[in-house]
Amino acid sequence: MSVAMYHIHIKTDKVNEVKTALIGWLQDKHGREPIILSNQDSPLSFFDYDIPTQFTLCHLHKEWVTVLHDSYEQLVELTSTLSSRFHTLVIHTLGQSTVDTYHLNIFQEGKLLRKFDVGEGYEGIEQYGEPLSFEKETANNSVVLAEEDSNFFDYQDMKEYCLYFGLDILVDPSEKDGLWEVIKVQKDPAHVAHKTSLIQKIFLRGSKKR
Repeated sequence: MSVAMYHIHIKTDKVNEVKTALIGWLQDKHGREPIILSNQDSPLSFFDYDIPTQFTLCHLHKEWVTVLHDSYEQLVELTSTLSSRFHTLVIHTLGQSTVDTYHLNIFQEGKLLRKFDVGEGYEGIEQYGEPLSFEKETANNSVVLAEEDSNFFDYQDMKEYCLYFGLDILVDPSEKDGLWEVIKVQKDPAHVAHKTSLIQKIFLRGSKKR
């Protein structure tokens, strides 16, 4: 089974305010107003762009607004801004099982608390931030990150980690088909970004750091 994640999870019930923020962000980045489509299904073309051209959002989980995007970037600026604007927790999960590359970014009120990167271009599990309280409990054998030299970290580990926040990141977005709201920028044929293959450019993996 192939698993792809391209989700931003915002702990808030303010779905309309999140939509407004995303509309403004797309308009600022692309210089034109996006269109909005209601009562849509979840599928979208993912991992196509560095700067997202489309967001799809709804309440996929209780107490959370989930945003799907068509970018392969980690979108640190956007997730930090959303976390700060709504004074809340934002969890960004980005990964593709076919290339075993995963990123997990956790923000609280605009501050990056925890970050994990593993896969193509990384040496083992690269971490940022102090371990959170539940990571220090030795009884939690299911929590990721046992040893620093461990190279294993996949979507199941990400799920176990995020469950400590009450968030199951592997819920299928199709469970809410017909309820998603789509925000997208109409593509300008003269300025369509060149698509690099997923394997070559997956999440701008650590190549920039070398």
